[in-house]
Amino acid sequence: MQPACLRCVHSAPPNARRHGRRSGQALIESCIVVLLLCLICFGLLQISRFFAAQEIMDYASARGARARTVGFNRFMVFKAVRVSTIPSAGTLLFPSLDGGPAAQQVVEQARIPLYLGAEWHGNLSGILDYDLWGDIRFSHQQTGSGNQIDFQVYQDIPFTFPLHQLYYAGDSLEIRGEASIEKHFRLYLQDLEL
Repeated sequence: MQPACLRCVHSAPPNARRHGRRSGQALIESCIVVLLLCLICFGLLQISRFFAAQEIMDYASARGARARTVGFNRFMVFKAVRVSTIPSAGTLLFPSLDGGPAAQQVVEQARIPLYLGAEWHGNLSGILDYDLWGDIRFSHQQTGSGNQIDFQVYQDIPFTFPLHQLYYAGDSLEIRGEASIEKHFRLYLQDLEL
């Protein structure tokens, strides 16, 4: 047998070199497609989070309107709105706990009545406090002949998914809930003969 030329043995045929370039190109294209799919999924998850926050704000505005129509003062309405927004209030700051969602639910069930029963604003953060409660605002007004309350609750919901600047310029989105309800606290007062 004749010894083969080392140069001929180690050099690949032209088709093999082209195949190597194609597989590299396919790898880069696959990475770009995966990145785009991830961005689309992150965007869809963020949008679904905002839809859930919208439902929570609508519920909170209905609870606030109800509290206002039965004659509660502004402080009680404030507490009712805050408790209603717990699902979108972010991380539990106080009390700090370990144990996950089940432990948090037990703490919330025990502390929400204490929170609603607090008599001073200064006591509230020592009972229950969440990360995004400071972003919650509400307003109400009487319409018509004063027999209806229009109630609005606002909250700035932050974007939590990476690269959100690609599809929205801000870092948060204001979500507003609205509710209208007829005032009927006078009926309760008449029943009590006050």
